[in-house]
Amino acid sequence: MVTPQQIGEYLKRVPPLPEALRGTLQKLEEKELSEAAKAASADPALMHYLRQVVNSAAYGFKQELKDPMQIFSALGIQRAKQLLYAYMVHSVAPEKWGYFSLDKEAFSHFQVSLMQRWERIVSAEKIDEKFMSAAAILSAGLIVADAIFADHASDVALLKESGDLDLDTILERVSRLSFERLVAEIAKRWEVQSDIIRLVSLAFGKEECDDEGLCTPARLLHLLLFYELSRPVMLEAGANAFISFNPEFAMPVLERFQEIVGVE
Repeated sequence: MVTPQQIGEYLKRVPPLPEALRGTLQKLEEKELSEAAKAASADPALMHYLRQVVNSAAYGFKQELKDPMQIFSALGIQRAKQLLYAYMVHSVAPEKWGYFSLDKEAFSHFQVSLMQRWERIVSAEKIDEKFMSAAAILSAGLIVADAIFADHASDVALLKESGDLDLDTILERVSRLSFERLVAEIAKRWEVQSDIIRLVSLAFGKEECDDEGLCTPARLLHLLLFYELSRPVMLEAGANAFISFNPEFAMPVLERFQEIVGVE
């Protein structure tokens, strides 16, 4: 089993925010788009990622966006912040996954789909746009969980053989760390706002929600995460069972979720 010291080592695989990214996020928070663009320009890898993503078919901008000021103006502050966190996830995602049958392209498609559907929900429900970043952060947990499972594959196999356990339960038995806590630890390393981290925790549907401002977003995010993890690419990769669907938690927003997201 994984020792607390080893958990620390796994989390170190997720680096803290680089200076250019921290500065960009800070300036976006201050609504200083020109200063944010200047800070982002200092990181060529970040700019390459932003250009690649925003000019993809997934975003559908009619004109090619090249410089950071164009990109941030077109996205808006909160969508831009979401993409900056998505870049952090992208930067630590492995080329070759150790346990799940994923590659960087399949994982990227999963992440973009999760973020864009969450954007649609946030817009339709008029949820505070600062919570857009929640979807980008959630996908980071898969990367660390994959590393833990790959290094302890025999323990994982024994647990899977011993009963019908979901991946979250297996992760907790191997590492004493649930997927929810894993995501929260990563978010803290990335200096994510505490209320966004709280929303992510509630979205796992493990506790009663008594925060009126967060209950509806948490229920919708719970449904979305379950929906995206249940798509064929994640089922085939064996990476689908990190969240147990809680019908009682989700029921108040189920019809609304189906209206916004639709059913494929």
